[in-house]
Amino acid sequence: MREITIEDFKIIIIAIVRNKLLIFLFTVAGFCAGMLYYARQPAIYSYGATSTVSVVFEAGVNPGQIAGIAVIMNYAEIVTSDRVCEYAAELLADEGLTAQQIQRMISTATRANSYMLRITARSANPRLAILVTNAVAESFVAQVAVITGNNSIQVLDAAREASISSSGGDARIRFIAPAAAFFLACICAAIIELTVGKVRSVKQCVDDMGELLAVIPKAKKKKR
Repeated sequence: MREITIEDFKIIIIAIVRNKLLIFLFTVAGFCAGMLYYARQPAIYSYGATSTVSVVFEAGVNPGQIAGIAVIMNYAEIVTSDRVCEYAAELLADEGLTAQQIQRMISTATRANSYMLRITARSANPRLAILVTNAVAESFVAQVAVITGNNSIQVLDAAREASISSSGGDARIRFIAPAAAFFLACICAAIIELTVGKVRSVKQCVDDMGELLAVIPKAKKKKR
C-alpha cells in the first residue's frame, strides 16, 4: 500500500480547488435535499406547563429566608434527581410514568439571587404536562424540607394550563445534509485524483531531487 505523503495532500487541495464548482453544486444539492426532507416531516406538537416554587416570606425576621435563597440556587439541580422524580412518579401512580420518563420531561430555570425557581414539563399531552410539573414541584419542596430541615421553600404558583409549541422535525438535518454532501464531494475528488495513476509532481517519484537525472515533459502534437 502506497504511503500518503505531504505532496499527496498538496495534490488533494489542488484537486478540490480545481473541482470547486462541482463541489459547490453537490453542496447546494445536499442543502436542497435537507430542506426537502425537513419540510416533509410531520409537525410535532408539544405542550409546556410551568409551576413555580419560591422562598416563603413571613412577617418579622425569618432566618429561613436567607437559607431559602441559598437552597434555590444550590439545590435547583436536584429537581431532576432520582429521589425527586421517583417521589413525583409515586404521586402520579395512576398515570403509569416512571422516574426516568419524568426526568426527560422536565427542565428548570432560575436567575442569580432569585427567590423563585420555575419547573417546566413538556409532553404531547397538555394534561400530563400540567400534572407532571405540579407533582415535581411538590416533590422538590418535600425533599428539600427533608434535606434542609426547614419549610422555607414552598410552591408559589401551580400550573393550571399548558402552552402549545410545534416543530417540523429535527432542524439539524438542514445543516447536516449540505455539510455531508460537501465532505463527500471533497473525498471523491481526492480519491479520484490519487488513484487515477497520473504523476502530478516530481516529488511523487523521488524523495531526493539529487537522484533525478532528467524530466521528459509530455508534449501534445499540433494538428496540421
